[in-house]
Amino acid sequence: MAMATDKQFRPLVRRWGVALAGLGLAFLPSWAPSLLRGWGVELPSHLGPASSIAWNIVAVSLLLLYILLVERRGLSSIRIVRPTGKDLEWALILFGIHMGFAWLVRTLWPPPSSDSGSDEIAAMPLILVVALIISAAVFEEILFRGYPLERLTELTHHRWIALVVTVPLFVIPHLMFFGPQWLLYQGSGTLVIYVLYLWRRNLVACMLLHLLINLPILIPAITGRL
Repeated sequence: MAMATDKQFRPLVRRWGVALAGLGLAFLPSWAPSLLRGWGVELPSHLGPASSIAWNIVAVSLLLLYILLVERRGLSSIRIVRPTGKDLEWALILFGIHMGFAWLVRTLWPPPSSDSGSDEIAAMPLILVVALIISAAVFEEILFRGYPLERLTELTHHRWIALVVTVPLFVIPHLMFFGPQWLLYQGSGTLVIYVLYLWRRNLVACMLLHLLINLPILIPAITGRL
């Protein structure tokens, strides 16, 4: 009996161990910089928000290799699959809903002229702003939605648990960088991305939606140079 129980227990421990290691890679940009600073490692501070591009590239590269070589699974396991026309159509519809809601909120409660986070991005070279927008749309979908939502749902058999764990990990860094007003003016963007993912289960369509939501960041970066 003990041997049978042990045989049943080992695969469970292995599944959790493999998934938790993958989650550590997915959230590497969130914990690694603070850990390195705690160890006294000086990180380049002049790069500002652009440093997230490098961290995301490292994390996504390691995570994709981990999925393919260690987990021995395909990218479809994190919902990187070819989007259908309906997937893309709903990405555009939800983008329109977000923009309409954001316009209504800004009309009723005009935002402050700027925030420190947006100002910092607008001051970056335009090419870096474009790179930041594109990389965030692609990499954050893999790191904050595709991998953690799928693996935590597989482990717990409850998607709501996966959401409870992952949503704060995505939202809190944005609040810290842009300020609490981000939730009022941009929270609907985060909401529609999660709605699209949970409904259509297509990460590529979510990347497109994320890109469209991020594009207005270009406006102050361009106008500031005119």
